[in-house]
Amino acid sequence: MQRERSVDDPILAAAACAEARFVPREYEPNYAYPLLILLHPRGSDEERAIVSVPALSSRNYIGLSLRGPEELKRRGRTIGFGWGPEFADPDRPRHLESEFAGALNPAERVRRFVFEGVRDSIDRIEDSLTASVREIRRSLNVHTERVFLVGRGEGAAAAYRLAFSHPERYAGVVAINGWIPAGFAPLVRYDACRSLRVFIAHGDWNVRPGVSRVLRDARILHSAGLDTTFRSYPAGGRVTPKMRTDINEWLIGQCVKA
Repeated sequence: MQRERSVDDPILAAAACAEARFVPREYEPNYAYPLLILLHPRGSDEERAIVSVPALSSRNYIGLSLRGPEELKRRGRTIGFGWGPEFADPDRPRHLESEFAGALNPAERVRRFVFEGVRDSIDRIEDSLTASVREIRRSLNVHTERVFLVGRGEGAAAAYRLAFSHPERYAGVVAINGWIPAGFAPLVRYDACRSLRVFIAHGDWNVRPGVSRVLRDARILHSAGLDTTFRSYPAGGRVTPKMRTDINEWLIGQCVKA
């Protein structure tokens, strides 16, 4: 199921709030399901991301997938969506920034906020996600303490930002081939963040980001006392069957703990 919500920013209106959902075919209304919030990689969308829920398990979770607020174009054609320059891989080649269509430079973002009250993509993502989760809870039985952010690539960077900015809302993060966004201090709310659990899955052959950089992120979180699991796989940027199995087992284990 896909939904669109109206927004007042014509630049982001086409992409900011689209969503897709997954509900188990044999949905049991008396059971409180874990909720997986899927954040797609750069160049993908909510429909391609939501299929990862039944790929993990067709009966254990409810899934919610959001579309990133930045439309990416190549030769005038939409090729996918991203989460915004705030989450971009710092190692990404600069010439690829031309893929952004409608992305605002920092000065224009400030001007629009001051004079027009238009907020940036981070605010829009947070507001859209809050509204989507609230709506899904009205119609489906979701366990309030089993809400997990599952991001891949740039979507993992967004997942880190959302979870560590509002740790009271989430049980944990699954980061697949992703990174902690540059310039973001994840442990500012240290006491509140200590309850978050993190699973980091990374392909050994993935060079953006490389294993050493992702290991650094994992060590920062682990040294701060967070329940952090890091696993690497003989793969590049794709999600392997073994990766899916490990993620599913980890999620089930966290639900048993909760």
